[in-house]
Amino acid sequence: MKIYIVGTVSSGKSTLARKLSEKNSMRVFHLDNIVHEGERNRTDKEVFESIECIFKNECFIIEDTLRERFIPLLDKVDKIIYLDLPKNLLKYRIIKRYVKQKLRLEKSTYRPSLQMLKQMFIWQKNGRSELINAQKNKIVLHNKREIRQFIKNFQK
Repeated sequence: MKIYIVGTVSSGKSTLARKLSEKNSMRVFHLDNIVHEGERNRTDKEVFESIECIFKNECFIIEDTLRERFIPLLDKVDKIIYLDLPKNLLKYRIIKRYVKQKLRLEKSTYRPSLQMLKQMFIWQKNGRSELINAQKNKIVLHNKREIRQFIKNFQK
């Protein structure tokens, strides 16, 4: 099964991917790590070569905020999981993550800064509801309870 987890910043994409992976021994690919190598942006060629390698696998989980360049991947996966959580919860999580990163309690692949914090709030506003709702093979999760239930019942 090929799964694409989509959600805004701090929606819990990585956590959900990790939990599903642990439960079903599926490999997880964070598209942030495909696009960026540390603070360097990979070339389009490098990115799409990596994507091609991922899609050679039968079973995997990818997660991302659904950048424009990855929209075509929606048609290539078996299941799309969209984390559509309340905006206030997302704002709280963004601030919490920023504070933890500044205090070095949480690792980050980028340098936490006020500029990055501001950018996260901008990204958080850019949901993909319309695009996701048009997909047939989607599951939309709206809160922690639905996410826990989904993990409990998930089988690849």
